[in-house]
Amino acid sequence: MHHALFLGLGSNQGNKIQNCERAIIEILKRDSHQLVSRSSWYQTQPWGKENQAWFINGVVQIMTVLPPEEVLEECKRIEFRLGRTDPGHWQPRMIDIDILFYDDLVIQTPDCEIPHPRIHLRNFVLVPLAEIAPQFFHPVFNKSIEGLLKESPDKKLVRKLEDNRL
Repeated sequence: MHHALFLGLGSNQGNKIQNCERAIIEILKRDSHQLVSRSSWYQTQPWGKENQAWFINGVVQIMTVLPPEEVLEECKRIEFRLGRTDPGHWQPRMIDIDILFYDDLVIQTPDCEIPHPRIHLRNFVLVPLAEIAPQFFHPVFNKSIEGLLKESPDKKLVRKLEDNRL
């Protein structure tokens, strides 16, 4: 059985677009994953800690047969291979891969929260997600991504890169 998986990607160090593209390549190396759609890349203001470089963010939708816990472990391994260190919340990073949604599952464990608990507060996630899945419903808020974006309190800038270059 295949499951719809939405992953958020971000980077604000080195070649940001290349970092995100490499993450997608690594994710798709698994036979258990198939790319369904991907958003454009967006240049976004830092969220949380503002005195750092802007990010590149995007979203991919993947079909997978892996369970959520295995997907999370795989994302962490890919982040590590691509140079991610863990300096804490809202710090600069080579790559960040977050599970946004896994079908309509709601999981809350110490190691895994799905859907991502702050999607509704972050336009750097909502804007690219609305590009590829505007009618996808958040299983907790029971609202579409498009609806969540309209109600978002986030005022940070999110700029679409027309040619995928900075």
